[in-house]
Amino acid sequence: MGLFLGLILLAAGMAVDVTGRSAAQGRPRRNHVAGIRTRRTPADDEAWRIVHEAAEPWVIAAGLAMTLGGLAELGTDDGELMGAIAVVATGFAGALTVAGAVIGHSELRGRRPS
Repeated sequence: MGLFLGLILLAAGMAVDVTGRSAAQGRPRRNHVAGIRTRRTPADDEAWRIVHEAAEPWVIAAGLAMTLGGLAELGTDDGELMGAIAVVATGFAGALTVAGAVIGHSELRGRRPS
């Protein structure tokens, strides 16, 4: 189970990292599948770009947290520790992603009124 969970966290962390970097560079374009999708980000290309550029370091950190959690999962045989690592890694990654979205929207409000 540790191998499976470790590989899932590794893959998810890398996916979050790649998506965060790509969205900050304008790829993928506005969509309803990947990236920070709030009421304002799919509204126009500029809003999408501004939010993702500002959120990029936070989303990359979220991907790193999940990747490190996956590596930690692969390095332990303790079932209880595995569960704790998974919860902490995903919770921390979620908090970082939300922080990035909040900062991105703050940047958007600073550049143009709501």
